[in-house]
Amino acid sequence: MRGKKWIGLILFLAFVGFVGYSIYSSQQEDDTVNVRTAEVVEEDITETVVTSGIIEPSDTQEFMGQGLVTELTVAVGDTVEEGDTLLSYMDGTTFEANFDGTVTQVNVSEDKADTNTQQGRPSLVISNLNDLHVALQLSRSDASEVAVDQAVILTYNDDEYDGTVSEIDPVATQQQTQTGLSTQLGSKVIFDSETTDLIAGFEIDVEIIVDSKDNAMIIPVEALNYDENNEPYVFIVNNNIAERVAIETGIQSEADIEVVSGLSAGDQVVLSPSDELEDGLEVELDN
Repeated sequence: MRGKKWIGLILFLAFVGFVGYSIYSSQQEDDTVNVRTAEVVEEDITETVVTSGIIEPSDTQEFMGQGLVTELTVAVGDTVEEGDTLLSYMDGTTFEANFDGTVTQVNVSEDKADTNTQQGRPSLVISNLNDLHVALQLSRSDASEVAVDQAVILTYNDDEYDGTVSEIDPVATQQQTQTGLSTQLGSKVIFDSETTDLIAGFEIDVEIIVDSKDNAMIIPVEALNYDENNEPYVFIVNNNIAERVAIETGIQSEADIEVVSGLSAGDQVVLSPSDELEDGLEVELDN
């Protein structure tokens, strides 16, 4: 009988110990956060302004006439040379090409009255399609980064072209959009490479290189956090313990950002840290 009591006591103590261990293990697991990390590396980084623009001819000549058209010597798509007579009226008025180009619009017919002026459109248009540029409209934030002579990468149908910011308007203008008035600053990019496959009037993707640095200390943008004072910080992992580190940032690319101080190459930064991650908390790597 006494032996049975001892067996019962042993079994009871074992049960209590099992329950206690389970609770302790559960608490330990609750205090551990799974994280993904990335290594701090030294690489070149380039900061760009990404936007789009419209491909335009460098020169365009619009002809505005009125009266009876007595002679029309061209059609849309014709090439013309400087000095060619393109359009004549009954009153003796004639229009000549100011440069070599291509006829891009014809809104008149021979032996018919020209009424385009009343409709606010040109009678005929020629353009220099052999010399193209890109017209941009910059937002206020982008305009503060862009300057004349900055290098540009232009992408059209997966083909890349080199360019340069050649002009920036002195004042911004307001334009009506679907959401209301938008204030933008006009700018122009010239091509530094051949443009034989480009078509005027279409959009083209634009990356303006506003800054770059060689051998910069960089981290993924998704590792960056800001405190209540808008000061940047990251979490790094040392021996499975999260450590909050204040940093100073530099230039930023689309995916990465430069760290000027606070980190060293090889440090492991936490990516997209959750709200439950705290300084000193035990973590488990989930890479």
